[in-house]
Amino acid sequence: MTQTRPPHPPRRSSGRPKGADSAARREEILATAARVFSEEGYRGTPMSAIARASGLSQTGLLHYFPTKEDLLEAVMERRDELDSALALAPTGERPRGWAFMESIVRLVRVNQGQPGIVRLYTTVSGEAVDPAHPANAWLVEHHTKAREMFRVVFREAAEDGALRPDAPVESLIRCLVAGMDGLQIQWLSDDSYEDMAGDFEVLVEALTARWKA
Repeated sequence: MTQTRPPHPPRRSSGRPKGADSAARREEILATAARVFSEEGYRGTPMSAIARASGLSQTGLLHYFPTKEDLLEAVMERRDELDSALALAPTGERPRGWAFMESIVRLVRVNQGQPGIVRLYTTVSGEAVDPAHPANAWLVEHHTKAREMFRVVFREAAEDGALRPDAPVESLIRCLVAGMDGLQIQWLSDDSYEDMAGDFEVLVEALTARWKA
């Protein structure tokens, strides 16, 4: 009598979610593109160079990012996401009012250990001041969001009774944004300049001492 063999047990899954390889590959491309853009600039970098550096054919790269503009947008959005996460407290929440300034100093100090990230920002933003540049909209939005973030912080400080009523809030906001951007340029261009975070902390302390109620 022929015995019927029991069905094979279902094959075990590798445990890797579907699409995980694709997502990981996309992150690798973004990291590579960020490095190349920071070294060569956006306009000086063809997609073929990104593809080679990523170990892909140009067709393979276009599968993930159909145009160079798409790739640049994703790279800069990713950079801003990482910076936003660094500005949060260990609890994952944004510190309120003046306490937020301490987190911005911490962000500058962390970025001081990541020259590639700083170079990417300064390189792309330097090109993007041209209204015709593909990253111009990103740069305008980046600064708009930064100013609005500081407005919220100063509004919270005022609500808490911790901001002098005569504080020139809009001027303070632009000085903080300019301080962050300007110190990065000096730090990247001068090998003898070591501690931009310390200088930014001096700026924050001076503003705090002058305008904190």
